[in-house]
Amino acid sequence: MHQAKGKSPRGRAAVIGLTKAQVVAAAIKQIDEKGLPSFSLRELARSLNVSPAVIYWHVGGGKEDLFAEISASITSELSHELDPSQNWKERLRAVFLRYRQLVHIHPNVSPLLGAQMKSNGVANLDWVETVLSALVDAGYEGEALKDAFNALIGGLAGFVTMELATAPTETQDEWEDLFARRVAGIDPKLYPITHSVLPTVTNRIFVLRWQNGVRIPYDSSFELLLDLLIEGLDMRARKTT
Repeated sequence: MHQAKGKSPRGRAAVIGLTKAQVVAAAIKQIDEKGLPSFSLRELARSLNVSPAVIYWHVGGGKEDLFAEISASITSELSHELDPSQNWKERLRAVFLRYRQLVHIHPNVSPLLGAQMKSNGVANLDWVETVLSALVDAGYEGEALKDAFNALIGGLAGFVTMELATAPTETQDEWEDLFARRVAGIDPKLYPITHSVLPTVTNRIFVLRWQNGVRIPYDSSFELLLDLLIEGLDMRARKTT
C-alpha cells in the first residue's frame, strides 16, 4: 500500500499503469455501492492498490477535486450524440433527457451535480458550451443569456438532484412505514385538497414521498418541466426579436 521507495506519485502511477479515468471509474463504483456520505479516499486507494498520494496526483488535489472529475465524467458525455443539424429546442431537449438518463445510472452521484460548488466548475465546459450555443441560436445574449442558462440548469439539474435525493439509511424501513402512515393520516378538514388527491400523489410527488426516483421515476414530471422551460424560452425570445 505504501508508495514505492524512490518513486514519485506520478512514477508509481506509471509503473502500475493507472490512469485518471480508472481512478474516476473506481470512485464512481464506490459511491454506487456505498453512497456518497460513505465515500473514502483511503478506501479508494486501497481498492486500486496504491497510496492516497497517487490519487491526489491524478486528480490534482483532495476529495473535492475528485468530485469535480466525477461530475465532468458524466456531463462530458452529454454532447457526444447530439445532432448539430437539429434546431436549438431539439438540442436542448436531447441534452437534458440524456443528462437525466446518465444520472439515473449513478443516482448516488446526483448531489455532486447540483449541490457541490467545486463539482460544477470548468470541468463541465462541454455541457456549458452545448447549452449556451443552443441559447445563442435562440437569440439570447448578455444578461438574458445568463438568466436563461441559470433557469435551465437550475430547474432541470435541480429536479434530478431532488428526484434522486436519498432517504435516511439508518432504520430506513421504519422511517418509510412511519412516513406512509403520516401521509395516510392527513386530516381532510385541515387539508381538503391535499387529502382529495392523495390516491394520485401519495409517494409520487416531492415532499409527500418516502421513496425516491430510483424506485418511482418522475419521467412525465421531468418532461413537463423541460417542455415548459423550452416553450417559455422560445416565447420570451420571440418577444425580444
